[in-house]
Amino acid sequence: MEPEEEIDTLHPQIYSFVVEKIPEAVEAYISIAREREKLLGEMREKIKTKKVERVPPRELSRVKISAADGGGNGKALQGFYFGICTALSFTSMGLEEEDESPISAGLPVLWDDEYDPRRRVGSIRDMLMYQVSRRTIEERLPDIFLLDGPIIPNERYMPQEDDSEAYRQGYAEMMEALFSMLRAAEKAYRGRRMLFAGVIKRAGSTRYQKMLGIKRHMRDPLLLNPILSEGERTELIGPGERRMLSEFPHELKEISVFFIKTSKLAPMRIEVPGWEKDSADEIASVIYSTSDPISGVPFHILRADTLTRVSLPTTDLTYSRFISRLLDKVRSGELREEDLDMGLLRRLEVWGL
Repeated sequence: MEPEEEIDTLHPQIYSFVVEKIPEAVEAYISIAREREKLLGEMREKIKTKKVERVPPRELSRVKISAADGGGNGKALQGFYFGICTALSFTSMGLEEEDESPISAGLPVLWDDEYDPRRRVGSIRDMLMYQVSRRTIEERLPDIFLLDGPIIPNERYMPQEDDSEAYRQGYAEMMEALFSMLRAAEKAYRGRRMLFAGVIKRAGSTRYQKMLGIKRHMRDPLLLNPILSEGERTELIGPGERRMLSEFPHELKEISVFFIKTSKLAPMRIEVPGWEKDSADEIASVIYSTSDPISGVPFHILRADTLTRVSLPTTDLTYSRFISRLLDKVRSGELREEDLDMGLLRRLEVWGL
């Protein structure tokens, strides 16, 4: 989900206080770096790596690759939350830069009873992404499909005590769309050996910290970055204890994980379904061969991400269209002018055109 844009209003005096504490932050950084360095020997013994082979350019040009992503953003109004949810898949042969018929979906949303509306926007965005992904698998017939994000959704989506009934219903629809996508992917694998993987660009997991018994909280990319060289990956491991897996049907619960370093930046986490655990080398080769040399992100995911990003100006323009339609209803007599108060921006909400 797109982060909300903020106006910088930090007082110079406060900024000076922050700057004065920078040396302490540097010392904390050094402490973590030294602790990681002490662990490197042990980690290199326990974490096995594999070299990833690049797909030759001529062969890669014959591979049809699809990737899907979703976007979302919104505004807090006096009486509602107004949001936008989008999803799109980008398909091309090899590294071709155009897709003349991307499969896409998008809709505005409006509700008034959520304590965390952006979380609901995220669940609807992901539902659309799963629906678009299934259509792409069935209609575009790719050789490999890359999902921008995990196969196992973030646990923050699981309904909480304060969630509305509408959120719970939306969550159920999101999960059903996920399972429907995975079943389509398995069918495509059994029928024509289509490969499928979830690509997590900014992994926050701590699987290796727990496996190695490290007391300090260290994310997987932080531990693996000095161990993996560009063009290397880890061996497959399980996803660890994930509460979200309890929501999965038995036949879809087997998920495997590996990390791959495709550039000088930290490695990415790749999730693959159980029926593909013997195809990890092929999946890693395509991901490495199609990755941007700077960001390390596969080209097709970069394209899908760019085309689905809901920026602040886009949100503002859509909100303007929404208000314009409300004004039309006032002119026609369907709404009173006083009723417009519910659609005004909440205090301090960012706005600009």
